[in-house]
Amino acid sequence: MSSKALFGARLPRYQVVAQALMRDIEEGRYQVGDMLPTEAQLGELYGVSRYTVREAVRRLTEAGLITRRAGVGTTVRARATKVRYTATVSDLTELFSFTEQTRLQVLHTDWIDGDPTLPADVAEQRWLCCHALRFVAESREPIAYVRMLIHPAYESIRARLEEPGVTVYRLVETLHGERIAEVRQVIGCTAVPAEEAPHLGVEPGTPGLRVHRYYQGDGEQLFTVALNTYPQDRFNLETRWRLDMAAE
Repeated sequence: MSSKALFGARLPRYQVVAQALMRDIEEGRYQVGDMLPTEAQLGELYGVSRYTVREAVRRLTEAGLITRRAGVGTTVRARATKVRYTATVSDLTELFSFTEQTRLQVLHTDWIDGDPTLPADVAEQRWLCCHALRFVAESREPIAYVRMLIHPAYESIRARLEEPGVTVYRLVETLHGERIAEVRQVIGCTAVPAEEAPHLGVEPGTPGLRVHRYYQGDGEQLFTVALNTYPQDRFNLETRWRLDMAAE
Protein backbone atom coordinates (compact mmCIF):
# COMPACT_ATOMS: atom_id res chain seq x y z
CA MET A 1 0.00 0.00 0.00
CA SER A 2 1.33 3.41 -0.90
CA SER A 3 2.06 5.91 1.84
CA LYS A 4 -0.54 8.25 0.28
CA ALA A 5 -3.26 5.60 0.58
CA LEU A 6 -2.06 4.50 4.00
CA PHE A 7 -2.31 7.97 5.49
CA GLY A 8 -5.63 8.89 3.94
CA ALA A 9 -7.37 8.52 7.33
CA ARG A 10 -7.38 11.34 9.86
CA LEU A 11 -5.13 9.53 12.33
CA PRO A 12 -1.71 10.23 13.83
CA ARG A 13 0.92 8.68 11.60
CA TYR A 14 2.38 6.50 14.33
CA GLN A 15 -1.05 4.93 14.89
CA VAL A 16 -1.45 4.20 11.18
CA VAL A 17 2.00 2.56 11.06
CA ALA A 18 1.29 0.59 14.25
CA GLN A 19 -2.00 -0.71 12.84
CA ALA A 20 -0.34 -1.65 9.55
CA LEU A 21 2.40 -3.59 11.36
CA MET A 22 -0.16 -5.26 13.62
CA ARG A 23 -2.15 -6.35 10.58
CA ASP A 24 0.98 -7.73 8.88
CA ILE A 25 1.82 -9.75 11.99
CA GLU A 26 -1.72 -11.10 12.41
CA GLU A 27 -1.88 -12.07 8.74
CA GLY A 28 1.48 -13.88 8.92
CA ARG A 29 3.65 -11.59 6.83
CA TYR A 30 5.94 -11.51 9.87
CA GLN A 31 5.94 -14.85 11.69
CA VAL A 32 6.58 -15.38 15.39
CA GLY A 33 10.36 -15.36 15.81
CA ASP A 34 10.98 -13.22 12.72
CA MET A 35 12.93 -10.00 12.94
CA LEU A 36 11.15 -6.83 11.92
CA PRO A 37 12.93 -4.46 9.51
CA THR A 38 15.05 -1.79 11.15
CA GLU A 39 13.62 1.62 12.05
CA ALA A 40 15.33 3.12 9.03
CA GLN A 41 13.88 0.44 6.73
CA LEU A 42 10.39 0.86 8.15
CA GLY A 43 10.67 4.62 7.81
CA GLU A 44 11.56 4.24 4.15
CA LEU A 45 8.78 1.66 3.63
CA TYR A 46 6.04 3.87 5.06
CA GLY A 47 7.53 7.23 4.15
CA VAL A 48 7.73 8.48 7.74
CA SER A 49 10.39 9.65 10.14
CA ARG A 50 12.32 7.37 12.50
CA TYR A 51 10.58 9.10 15.40
CA THR A 52 7.19 8.04 14.00
CA VAL A 53 8.42 4.46 13.51
CA ARG A 54 9.86 4.41 17.04
CA GLU A 55 6.51 5.44 18.53
CA ALA A 56 4.64 2.84 16.46
CA VAL A 57 7.07 0.12 17.56
CA ARG A 58 6.65 1.21 21.17
CA ARG A 59 2.90 0.66 20.87
CA LEU A 60 3.40 -2.87 19.57
CA THR A 61 5.89 -3.58 22.34
CA GLU A 62 3.37 -2.47 24.97
CA ALA A 63 0.77 -4.70 23.31
CA GLY A 64 3.04 -7.74 23.69
CA LEU A 65 3.39 -8.38 19.96
CA ILE A 66 7.13 -7.72 19.71
CA THR A 67 10.23 -7.54 21.87
CA ARG A 68 13.23 -5.21 21.41
CA ARG A 69 16.79 -6.07 22.43
CA ALA A 70 19.70 -3.68 22.16
CA GLY A 71 22.21 -4.87 19.60
CA VAL A 72 19.86 -7.61 18.38
CA GLY A 73 16.80 -5.95 16.94
CA THR A 74 13.02 -6.28 17.11
CA THR A 75 11.52 -9.77 17.19
CA VAL A 76 7.89 -10.82 16.68
CA ARG A 77 6.68 -12.33 19.94
CA ALA A 78 3.03 -13.18 19.20
CA ARG A 79 0.51 -13.00 16.36
CA ALA A 80 -2.30 -11.70 18.53
CA THR A 81 -2.26 -9.18 21.31
CA LYS A 82 -4.19 -9.12 24.54
CA VAL A 83 -3.93 -5.35 24.77
CA ARG A 84 -5.88 -4.48 21.66
CA TYR A 85 -5.65 -0.74 21.70
CA THR A 86 -4.13 2.24 23.44
CA ALA A 87 -6.11 5.46 23.04
CA THR A 88 -4.11 8.61 23.61
CA VAL A 89 -6.47 11.43 24.51
CA SER A 90 -5.48 15.00 25.36
CA ASP A 91 -8.46 16.84 23.85
CA LEU A 92 -11.80 16.19 22.13
CA THR A 93 -10.15 15.98 18.71
CA GLU A 94 -8.12 12.94 19.78
CA LEU A 95 -11.16 11.40 21.49
CA PHE A 96 -13.15 11.74 18.28
CA SER A 97 -10.20 10.33 16.31
CA PHE A 98 -10.18 7.23 18.53
CA THR A 99 -13.86 6.46 18.00
CA GLU A 100 -13.68 7.20 14.28
CA GLN A 101 -10.86 4.73 13.69
CA THR A 102 -12.78 1.85 15.26
CA ARG A 103 -15.86 0.14 13.87
CA LEU A 104 -19.15 -0.99 15.37
CA GLN A 105 -20.96 -4.26 14.79
CA VAL A 106 -24.57 -3.73 15.82
CA LEU A 107 -26.11 -6.71 17.63
CA HIS A 108 -29.63 -5.39 18.20
CA THR A 109 -31.56 -2.29 19.22
CA ASP A 110 -34.40 -1.79 21.67
CA TRP A 111 -36.12 0.95 23.65
CA ILE A 112 -35.40 1.45 27.34
CA ASP A 113 -37.35 3.56 29.79
CA GLY A 114 -36.56 4.05 33.46
CA ASP A 115 -33.79 1.44 33.72
CA PRO A 116 -32.56 1.62 37.35
CA THR A 117 -29.12 0.31 36.39
CA LEU A 118 -28.39 3.45 34.37
CA PRO A 119 -26.94 6.69 35.78
CA ALA A 120 -29.56 8.85 37.49
CA ASP A 121 -29.49 11.62 34.86
CA VAL A 122 -30.13 9.06 32.11
CA ALA A 123 -32.48 6.56 33.77
CA GLU A 124 -35.50 8.86 33.84
CA GLN A 125 -35.52 9.36 30.05
CA ARG A 126 -36.63 7.15 27.20
CA TRP A 127 -33.76 6.09 24.91
CA LEU A 128 -33.13 4.06 21.82
CA CYS A 129 -30.49 1.58 23.00
CA CYS A 130 -28.10 0.16 20.41
CA HIS A 131 -26.15 -2.89 21.59
CA ALA A 132 -22.90 -3.30 19.65
CA LEU A 133 -19.34 -4.59 19.68
CA ARG A 134 -16.42 -2.24 18.99
CA PHE A 135 -13.47 -3.47 16.93
CA VAL A 136 -10.10 -1.98 15.99
CA ALA A 137 -9.22 -2.04 12.29
CA GLU A 138 -9.69 -5.56 10.90
CA SER A 139 -9.32 -7.38 14.22
CA ARG A 140 -11.84 -10.17 14.77
CA GLU A 141 -11.74 -9.83 18.56
CA PRO A 142 -13.86 -6.99 20.00
CA ILE A 143 -12.25 -4.55 22.42
CA ALA A 144 -15.54 -3.49 23.98
CA TYR A 145 -19.23 -4.13 24.40
CA VAL A 146 -21.10 -0.88 23.82
CA ARG A 147 -24.57 0.23 24.77
CA MET A 148 -25.19 3.38 22.78
CA LEU A 149 -28.14 5.39 24.09
CA ILE A 150 -29.63 7.70 21.46
CA HIS A 151 -32.16 10.44 22.14
CA PRO A 152 -35.53 9.62 20.48
CA ALA A 153 -35.26 12.77 18.34
CA TYR A 154 -32.34 11.18 16.48
CA GLU A 155 -33.76 7.67 16.01
CA SER A 156 -33.28 7.90 12.25
CA ILE A 157 -29.49 7.57 12.53
CA ARG A 158 -29.68 3.91 13.53
CA ALA A 159 -29.72 2.83 9.87
CA ARG A 160 -26.21 4.26 9.36
CA LEU A 161 -24.43 3.14 12.52
CA GLU A 162 -22.38 0.41 10.83
CA GLU A 163 -21.03 2.56 8.01
CA PRO A 164 -17.19 2.78 8.01
CA GLY A 165 -15.83 5.67 10.05
CA VAL A 166 -19.30 6.66 11.27
CA THR A 167 -19.94 7.77 14.84
CA VAL A 168 -23.20 8.67 16.55
CA TYR A 169 -22.22 12.24 17.37
CA ARG A 170 -21.10 12.88 13.76
CA LEU A 171 -24.44 11.55 12.50
CA VAL A 172 -26.29 13.83 14.93
CA GLU A 173 -24.29 16.78 13.65
CA THR A 174 -24.59 15.85 9.95
CA LEU A 175 -28.22 14.75 9.78
CA HIS A 176 -29.76 17.00 12.40
CA GLY A 177 -27.51 20.05 12.49
CA GLU A 178 -26.79 19.69 16.21
CA ARG A 179 -23.27 20.44 17.42
CA ILE A 180 -21.55 18.47 20.16
CA ALA A 181 -20.17 21.07 22.56
CA GLU A 182 -19.08 18.98 25.54
CA VAL A 183 -18.20 15.41 26.41
CA ARG A 184 -18.22 14.15 29.99
CA GLN A 185 -16.35 10.91 30.66
CA VAL A 186 -16.64 8.70 33.74
CA ILE A 187 -14.22 5.78 34.19
CA GLY A 188 -14.33 3.01 36.77
CA CYS A 189 -13.69 -0.66 37.44
CA THR A 190 -16.40 -3.21 36.76
CA ALA A 191 -17.18 -6.90 36.45
CA VAL A 192 -18.13 -7.95 32.94
CA PRO A 193 -21.93 -8.55 32.98
CA ALA A 194 -23.21 -12.03 32.19
CA GLU A 195 -25.15 -10.85 29.14
CA GLU A 196 -22.07 -9.17 27.64
CA ALA A 197 -19.41 -11.77 28.48
CA PRO A 198 -20.20 -14.31 25.70
CA HIS A 199 -19.91 -11.60 23.04
CA LEU A 200 -16.52 -10.56 24.41
CA GLY A 201 -15.25 -14.12 24.80
CA VAL A 202 -14.65 -13.88 28.56
CA GLU A 203 -16.17 -15.40 31.67
CA PRO A 204 -18.96 -13.44 33.39
CA GLY A 205 -17.71 -11.44 36.35
CA THR A 206 -14.13 -11.11 35.11
CA PRO A 207 -12.48 -7.71 35.70
CA GLY A 208 -13.09 -4.97 33.21
CA LEU A 209 -13.01 -1.24 32.62
CA ARG A 210 -16.24 0.78 32.54
CA VAL A 211 -16.11 3.95 30.42
CA HIS A 212 -19.24 6.10 30.15
CA ARG A 213 -19.29 9.11 27.82
CA TYR A 214 -22.03 11.74 27.74
CA TYR A 215 -22.29 13.90 24.61
CA GLN A 216 -24.00 17.25 25.12
CA GLY A 217 -24.98 20.18 22.93
CA ASP A 218 -24.61 23.91 23.51
CA GLY A 219 -27.73 24.02 25.67
CA GLU A 220 -26.53 21.06 27.76
CA GLN A 221 -29.04 18.81 26.02
CA LEU A 222 -27.88 15.19 26.18
CA PHE A 223 -27.76 13.79 22.64
CA THR A 224 -26.22 10.38 23.21
CA VAL A 225 -24.54 8.28 25.89
CA ALA A 226 -21.94 5.58 25.22
CA LEU A 227 -21.72 2.89 27.91
CA ASN A 228 -18.55 0.88 27.18
CA THR A 229 -17.32 -2.31 28.85
CA TYR A 230 -13.69 -3.24 28.11
CA PRO A 231 -12.38 -6.64 29.29
CA GLN A 232 -9.06 -6.53 31.07
CA ASP A 233 -5.94 -6.36 28.90
CA ARG A 234 -7.71 -5.20 25.73
CA PHE A 235 -7.67 -1.44 26.13
CA ASN A 236 -5.43 1.24 27.61
CA LEU A 237 -6.44 4.88 27.98
CA GLU A 238 -3.46 7.23 27.95
CA THR A 239 -4.24 10.86 28.80
CA ARG A 240 -1.88 13.80 28.33
CA TRP A 241 -2.18 17.26 29.85
CA ARG A 242 0.14 20.12 28.93
CA LEU A 243 0.80 22.89 31.40
CA ASP A 244 0.75 26.36 29.89
CA MET A 245 3.69 27.93 31.69
CA ALA A 246 2.94 31.32 30.14
CA ALA A 247 -0.31 31.44 32.12
CA GLU A 248 1.48 31.02 35.44
